[in-house]
Amino acid sequence: MTEDEPLGARIRRLRLERRLTQRELAEPRYTRAFLAAIEAGVRVPTAETLAHIAGTLGVDADDLRHGRPADVAGTLAAVLAEARRELSRGRIADAAAKVADVERLARRYALAELQCRAVHLAGDVDLHRGDVSAAIQRYTTAKTLLEPQHVTLRAAVVAREAYCLQITGATGEAITLLEAELRGVRAAADPDPDAQIRLTSALVYTFLELDWRERARRLEREALPLLPRVRNREWLAQFSVTVAQLRRDHDLADTERLLGEALAVYTDLGLTREIGICQWAHGYVLRRVGRIGEAAARFEQARAILLEVGAVQDLAGATLELAEARRLDGDLDEAERLATEAAGICHRTRHQECMAEADRILGRIAGTRVPGDPIADQLLSSAADRYAESGLTAELVTTSRLLGKQRRAAGNVEGAAESFRRGLLAAAHPLVTPHE
Repeated sequence: MTEDEPLGARIRRLRLERRLTQRELAEPRYTRAFLAAIEAGVRVPTAETLAHIAGTLGVDADDLRHGRPADVAGTLAAVLAEARRELSRGRIADAAAKVADVERLARRYALAELQCRAVHLAGDVDLHRGDVSAAIQRYTTAKTLLEPQHVTLRAAVVAREAYCLQITGATGEAITLLEAELRGVRAAADPDPDAQIRLTSALVYTFLELDWRERARRLEREALPLLPRVRNREWLAQFSVTVAQLRRDHDLADTERLLGEALAVYTDLGLTREIGICQWAHGYVLRRVGRIGEAAARFEQARAILLEVGAVQDLAGATLELAEARRLDGDLDEAERLATEAAGICHRTRHQECMAEADRILGRIAGTRVPGDPIADQLLSSAADRYAESGLTAELVTTSRLLGKQRRAAGNVEGAAESFRRGLLAAAHPLVTPHE
């Protein structure tokens, strides 16, 4: 069989393989002459006729219509799963080639869900490489392939689309998209638990970026009853990693438990990048409770893993976290080197928040070395503007305060007052407001 085998020729081939005559295949509903015309390509069978022929041949009518080989859907799904593992392990070219093959064959055999999954994973390949624009285009295409019953797959696509929006600075738009999708899933007669967990994880992550911790905790509490019914182990692990970052000093034992559970799942699934994300998340919690040395060790591990697998966006984020830990430890030279390295990645990928963070770290280093340094003023001003563009109010408030102190140290009293005023206004009127 070839991929372009005509329907009539396919029916004839299958009939002969089963040692049936035209009359035996056609009767009692149709004549031998009618079937002969179909096999010759002169007549196109109706859905009813095709169902009769497929039933006699012992095949699925859609499989017969599209020339699908036996168990092609299962075979292609297995290839996609392997491509997912290869991408996480850094075998990016191999993963991309497998995804492209699956997308082509799924389109050829009219397997819409598999085609959508392939396009979605192709977007993940682009994002892994740091090409956010290409990833957004893939996710937009994937959404056009979705059918109403593909609720879980749609949640996965929307979550990645929202992450891309956040990277480009459209944080408010990302929240609106996720909240609308979650409301839609919850409104169904039988809400899909996997879809809810995937969207909840994405929202909790975004709320953490905005420092909306109470709203994030509320989402976690709402999601907890769903966990026993969630089938996707990777998404369960992702949920654990995300909510672990809500924990504080007195909850560190719970953080260790959540991250340990996630790490065991990722190890079992063979997902190397996600193991690196676990290490990053652990360092995130440790740094925010003042355990800087331990946090730095976690960031080092995360950075090594993410560098090895070529996860560009994640590498930049983990590198910035390590740079800040080094700065807090007083190693300004190393902090500057790391922040500069991350800044280069962020500028290539246009990650607004990471560009802002790089500017802020470098600005603080410059200001520590030379109080009142105009370079520190420029960098902190740039960071404040980027945080404002991204709608990250808490970060804008913090950066405005730092810039005010920097300007006051330089003797620029008017500029300091302007910066403090900007921070106060942002605190009073958040750039992105929660929807109740």
